[in-house]
Amino acid sequence: MDAVLDFFQYIINLGVSVMMPIIITILGLVFGNKLSVSFKSGLTVGVGFIGLNVIASLMMNAMSPVTKALVEHYNFKLTATDIGWGVGSSLAWGTEVVPFVFLIVIATNIVMIALKWTKTMDVDIWNFWQPMMVASALYLTTGNLFIALLSAVINMAIIFIIADRTQKDVANVLGLEGISFPQIQTSGWAMIGYPLNWLLDRVPGIRKISWTTEKIQNRLGIFGEPMLMGLIIGFVLALAARLPFSQVLQTAVTIAASLVLMPRMVALLMDGLTVISESAQNFMQKRFPGRELYIGLDSALGIGHPYVLTTGLLMIPVALILAFILPGNKVLPLADLTALPYFMVFAVLPSKGNLFRGIITGVIFVTIILYCSTYAAPIVTELATQVGYNIPDGTKEVTSLAVGSQWYTWVIYWVLDKFAMIF
Repeated sequence: MDAVLDFFQYIINLGVSVMMPIIITILGLVFGNKLSVSFKSGLTVGVGFIGLNVIASLMMNAMSPVTKALVEHYNFKLTATDIGWGVGSSLAWGTEVVPFVFLIVIATNIVMIALKWTKTMDVDIWNFWQPMMVASALYLTTGNLFIALLSAVINMAIIFIIADRTQKDVANVLGLEGISFPQIQTSGWAMIGYPLNWLLDRVPGIRKISWTTEKIQNRLGIFGEPMLMGLIIGFVLALAARLPFSQVLQTAVTIAASLVLMPRMVALLMDGLTVISESAQNFMQKRFPGRELYIGLDSALGIGHPYVLTTGLLMIPVALILAFILPGNKVLPLADLTALPYFMVFAVLPSKGNLFRGIITGVIFVTIILYCSTYAAPIVTELATQVGYNIPDGTKEVTSLAVGSQWYTWVIYWVLDKFAMIF
């Protein structure tokens, strides 16, 4: 077993741009494609992920000084520092429950597919860190490995079902045929996003407001295009952060470029995935007539929609304001502010791409994220101490918005933690 886990850990450490081509090539061969076709599909996916990551990094590098300056200039004084999803994931991957959670998540997916409880085949193994986080937290607080593994099974079973139920909107709104998002920090919000959209449908006045791509471009002309919207958003945020004017202009143009280039990188990535998705469907139809199979991938594909990215960027100042005014919040948003677009996919999808509803829903999402991050702060701090993370001097606690974005896992954590105390 150690050899198998070491092999998977080696593949994961190569990074998504190398890991995904290997996985896609293997899947292509399993589904009956020729080696040349499978390899080309895998390589195209790898190139697409590199492009996606380059654009995302470009945007995050441009926004990082903006977010830091906003925090400094407006004198936020909060006790739990947002260290970011990167550190959070490394903490989750660094605990002793990792090999057991890794295997139980794969087993859960296989069993659910076999029993026809899900159509999603999750190949996004890097994001297994999300169930690992809560499993590690439960093992830390209860010392019970069974309870920890049970949390991973429950959390992923829920997300596989959600990934199935939301796949049609992922296809129709985002254009990702045969792809689903079995990612807790993204798709978990569907359980809140869809009911909120249902409520907004019944509010007089609000239900008639529709800011779709087509309507905004028709009314605003060139100013309704993603490129100009990105330019304006980047300019206003950088100006509010009191950056030098040259940097304000650079930030504005970089955000404009991000909103234009991100969808193109997703389109390139989809060129490789379409072949695998089609062959997976053919494979299932030959052996299991009438059955479908979705390929579960990273929700980074979801931020290719200009309004998902726009909503996420608009939530940066919203998160800072809410952090200051919400009673009981102790999280200082920082490192994960630029990751907010990843959490906003299901602020936009339920309304089929209505930016107005996306903004309203996004504010509610961010409020919940801040409270969940606050709740998780003592646990994340203890995990960080255990795995040897060097907590900066003067920092009382560490947490991350990404950990808080996994909202329903903390509900399950609380229930199982109380259950372990009773029994």
